[in-house]
Amino acid sequence: MRRFLKSYIFNFLLIVVFTGGVLILTLKDTYQDVLDILTHAHPFLLFLVFCLAFTGQCLLGWILKSLTCLSKPDYRFHQGLVNALVASFFHGVTPSASGGQFAQVFVFRKQEVSISDSASILWMDFILYQSTMVAVSLVLFLLRFRHFCLNSGTIGILVALGLIINCCVIGGLYAAAHIKKVYWWLTTTGLKIGVRLRLIKDEQKAFQNLSLQITRFETEMTRLKSHQGLIIKVVLINAFRQLLYYSIPYFCALALGIQVQIQDFLNILALTSFVSMVNCFIPIPGSSGGTEATFVYMFSTLFDKIEATGMMILWRFSTYYFIMILGGLTFVFQRVQLFYDERGNEQ
Repeated sequence: MRRFLKSYIFNFLLIVVFTGGVLILTLKDTYQDVLDILTHAHPFLLFLVFCLAFTGQCLLGWILKSLTCLSKPDYRFHQGLVNALVASFFHGVTPSASGGQFAQVFVFRKQEVSISDSASILWMDFILYQSTMVAVSLVLFLLRFRHFCLNSGTIGILVALGLIINCCVIGGLYAAAHIKKVYWWLTTTGLKIGVRLRLIKDEQKAFQNLSLQITRFETEMTRLKSHQGLIIKVVLINAFRQLLYYSIPYFCALALGIQVQIQDFLNILALTSFVSMVNCFIPIPGSSGGTEATFVYMFSTLFDKIEATGMMILWRFSTYYFIMILGGLTFVFQRVQLFYDERGNEQ
């Protein structure tokens, strides 16, 4: 039973159950109206929505390609795209997106990138992505705080907490790597608090892991500083990638024939970033159930419930399920290709 609870099948069942539960509750009184909106979607704009979702994966593939070229100059864009799609699949089917990096290491090994280089690349990607995401989300939060958060205390509190948690992750690592007092507090008092709260079972193992992570973070920060041109490019691409992802609900509204004005664009960017901030509290694979409910709740401040639900279904399918399907197929193809390569080598 314990093995089953940790399996991808169980995680997939969780996704189905929680997503299905939210859809049933959301659609129980508006099923026909939402279905009518979805069936009358504009074909070209619908295609555009899926293209935008896939473009986000292409941008991540370019980032992985650029970072990998520091240690493997012949690494190609299509290899980075494969890595990005596989990562998205495993991020989507594991709790708190915890399985993506392990899958990326597997793909990197098949692409003849060493484990040490893989770890370095993934750390650099994490540092640059997390820093950019916090900066973009903070700007949107400040720009639209008065418009949304002051009118809804719940939204403001949840978004602020999500933003603080994400800031603490990157800020805490930076402080621990550069300020000895912070490092000392984390490895002594911080760990003891975790043990007392029963969040940490093995204090010695936790100390070793934390020290290793902080050392790795400091190493990659030092390495990045020697490639400032690459840092600027990756940060800009990450910012564009974030804004592209946040803008997809706007194009979902257009595809579904919902009346939106250009001045609504910034509001939609902000609301989608708020949904992403709240997702950090949802440990279920793909943040299923909570993401859908949060989206409808927040977007109901701009649209009626029927319109918000239709947008949510199209947005969620294009950015999550569609990408997961592509990632899963890519991973299966990689495993099959690896199997035949190994058979060929044996012969």
